[in-house]
Amino acid sequence: MFPRISLDICLRSLMRQVSPLIFLFVAASAIPLTAQISSVASESCVEEKATAPVPLVIEVKDSSGGVLPRAAVEAHCGASLHNGITAEDGRVSLDLRPGRYGILVRMPGFAGSLQVVDVPARTGTVEVVMAIAASTDVINVNADTGFVPYESNAGSKTNSLLVEVPQSISIVNQQEIEARNVVTVNEALRYTPGVQADEYGVEPRFDWLKIRGFDAQTFGIFRDGMRFNSLAGKLDPFELESVEVLKGPSSVLYGEIPPGGLINQVTKRPSAERSTQIEGLFGAYDRRQGSFDTTGSFDRAEVFRYRLLGLIRNSSTQTNFTPDNRRLIAPALTWHPSERTNFSVLADYQYDGSKWSQFLPANGTLYSTNPNGIIPVSTFLGEPNFDRVTRTQGSLAYTGDHLFSDGWNLHSNYRYQYIGLKAQTIAGNGFDGTSQTEVSRYLFATPSTNRFHTVDTRALRRFKAGNWEQTVLFGYDYQHINQRATSYYLFGVGDLNIYNPVYGQTTIPTGAPFLNNNNLLQQHGLYAQDQIKYRSHLIFTLGGRQDFAKNDITNFLPGGANFSHLDERFTGRVGITYLTDSGIAPYFAYSTSFLPNAGTYVFDPTTGLSTTPAVPSDARQVEGGVKFQPRTWNSFITASVFQINETNVLVADSNFNQHQNGEVRSRGVELEAVASMSHGLNLHGGYTFTATNNIDDVTTANIGKWLPQTPREQFSFLADYTQGGGRFAGLGGNFGVRFVGRNAADAANSFFIPNFTLLDAGLRFGYRNTLFRINATNLTDKRYVATCTGLTACYYGYARNVIGTAAYRF
Repeated sequence: MFPRISLDICLRSLMRQVSPLIFLFVAASAIPLTAQISSVASESCVEEKATAPVPLVIEVKDSSGGVLPRAAVEAHCGASLHNGITAEDGRVSLDLRPGRYGILVRMPGFAGSLQVVDVPARTGTVEVVMAIAASTDVINVNADTGFVPYESNAGSKTNSLLVEVPQSISIVNQQEIEARNVVTVNEALRYTPGVQADEYGVEPRFDWLKIRGFDAQTFGIFRDGMRFNSLAGKLDPFELESVEVLKGPSSVLYGEIPPGGLINQVTKRPSAERSTQIEGLFGAYDRRQGSFDTTGSFDRAEVFRYRLLGLIRNSSTQTNFTPDNRRLIAPALTWHPSERTNFSVLADYQYDGSKWSQFLPANGTLYSTNPNGIIPVSTFLGEPNFDRVTRTQGSLAYTGDHLFSDGWNLHSNYRYQYIGLKAQTIAGNGFDGTSQTEVSRYLFATPSTNRFHTVDTRALRRFKAGNWEQTVLFGYDYQHINQRATSYYLFGVGDLNIYNPVYGQTTIPTGAPFLNNNNLLQQHGLYAQDQIKYRSHLIFTLGGRQDFAKNDITNFLPGGANFSHLDERFTGRVGITYLTDSGIAPYFAYSTSFLPNAGTYVFDPTTGLSTTPAVPSDARQVEGGVKFQPRTWNSFITASVFQINETNVLVADSNFNQHQNGEVRSRGVELEAVASMSHGLNLHGGYTFTATNNIDDVTTANIGKWLPQTPREQFSFLADYTQGGGRFAGLGGNFGVRFVGRNAADAANSFFIPNFTLLDAGLRFGYRNTLFRINATNLTDKRYVATCTGLTACYYGYARNVIGTAAYRF
């Protein structure tokens, strides 16, 4: 048995270690804010809580005097937040107690506006004039904005309001990431419906993720809108300001994508205002981590801005002999000479040291019938002096924006990324057949390198005539991915007593390579999109894309055959949304996607040969739902139903010949609600029902069965509270519950993994510029099996992990 990574995934993932690389990455700049406004919106605000609230009318206009409906308005005062959405007349009324507030206004296509307002206002009405801005402009504010997102670039590449995009989108923002003190991207998405995080349980190497029942880790992971291979690299949440999940086929904007959707990791950006954070983290399994994050402007005019963050971690894990060590440095620079132009670069270098996940027998983990008892969760089946996973990754990127006088906005970003990985292990292959203690083992090694060049250039413009508004987008992107991979295996390395392991008794032989390839993937994509709005209520979203994906594989094995193939696909999306004055927005959409099957030949039963290159797998989705963003309180709710059909799926017969007559289907319901109350309470809840089925297969016995490693139901709920005033101001914490339903272990559904429920909790106290946190996941230390890929390969889930943090900000 091989590890669960298939030959194709091996080829497309793990990378060889080389010398460090520093990368300069792009980030759209923050809009300048004065120190006075920042302090009023965060610490210096005074709200007279004992006084009855009075109405404050805010009117939002553009520079020509035209009113702007559907603008997001927030009134900040310390930990207190009040929000609303402007109506057709460009106005919104907020009931505020007397005091001084920071009024933040955001509207797609305009630069964010933040100003100080005293309540009650002299005129009773505050007028806000919005200036046109570049498509990637963002605004940074120190006020507590809660867990609720407003807009995203992921679903439209035009920074649209989430309520206007006819697709389910989930966002975990920086405040939620920090409140839960997450340490992996997997952990950040544990409360996101439609996403299956920690698919293979304890996994220190990579982020294994599924969306709506489909694997996302190889082609569905992005960073700042450009491809990032999660089965090669791994980003630290400390480097991210948010994680976005775009659900369903999304090739129309991103090219080759799994049917379930994509995950976009958004890197922290330079800020115009100076701030520094120094943090120390200590926890279970001897975890020790130090980090810093500093940002600000070099000059008074805030034209040149910087950000520099770094992290050092030394840690063990719940698995014996398995470290989780990391070194990270990430500089960033932004040049923002005017509101019409900005140019940014951002870089990082990261080094990781860890080991492989464990392949444990079902008898002793999933089943308690082993007479020798339960296999401990700390069990390590490899050889401490042989097993290792070391990764070196670095990137260099730029982003540029310019808004022309005629209204066209040109945006371009590019990244070069290198990931090198050395990975070798002695893995378990189940009991050897002579006893229920001795486990047979095999050697597996896969040193690899991966080099990415990605570029995305697009132009957009917004038009308005009478009752009609349009946002037109044209774009071109290019990917050049060069992967060099070698893989070895050797069976019969030497048995190990799983209950009483004695290491170092076996001479480690060298295996012969079964894979030695260089894979070059080049993809060109041309795309266009039109968002049409009528009377600020009815929105049509139309998009189309033509892709050309060429794959060249050079096989260095003796007698190995080379491969070259060009795939062409047209994909699209059609959607409609209706915005009501109450904030309810029903929507419906149809979208398609494709995913190449590079390097695979399908079997021809007439000739008995596998000589025909496999064509891409195609997917189509129908999705409908309702989004609700109330005008009177800070929340966002999404309810969606969907059906995804993927065709041209590769399936293997009993002789391991590949056929392309497979079809799978995923249909389900997703509910998500995020709310931030004005008194410091944040809520995040979700429910997922995902029914996956095998519709067609060369093995008829598999037809109608569940897709493996996909739970039918998931439920999560998180409550986070911070005391805003009084004697216990700054005291807070959170409590969460996660339920994961049962899932099938194999395609034949011969056995299932039972459901499990986990509890998380956190406690924190902030005083002046210092914050102390303690967070615990799997609070009750429940032992559970996350999944199995067979009776010889089961994977424990994460045991209780307690982490304490002390952070000082100035």
